[in-house]
Amino acid sequence: MHQPDLLDCVPPADSGSSGSLAALGESVREVRSGRRAIHADSAARVRAHRAAKARIDFTDDPKIKQTISEIADGLGCSEADVLRSFTRFALTNRNWKQVGLYGSKGL
Repeated sequence: MHQPDLLDCVPPADSGSSGSLAALGESVREVRSGRRAIHADSAARVRAHRAAKARIDFTDDPKIKQTISEIADGLGCSEADVLRSFTRFALTNRNWKQVGLYGSKGL
């Protein structure tokens, strides 16, 4: 399937000369240049993302996982968003260093 090029959409100013078409192509490229890429390639973009974000994996009871799934479905978001929200709420609303962990073996 032919992808329409920008030059296909704009008729040349002088259809008799190929020089005007090339000039039109140059002016279109100048206008549509956009901003520079921040990363050299997709691998560099992925490395930068992983350096800026931390990943935490944990294991829990299947019932807890099911509950998190149901909450995510009900809110229309991902399970990661639900867990992120839970974590931020818990860190904001409790002094874990002073009170200790809920359900830990030390209590």
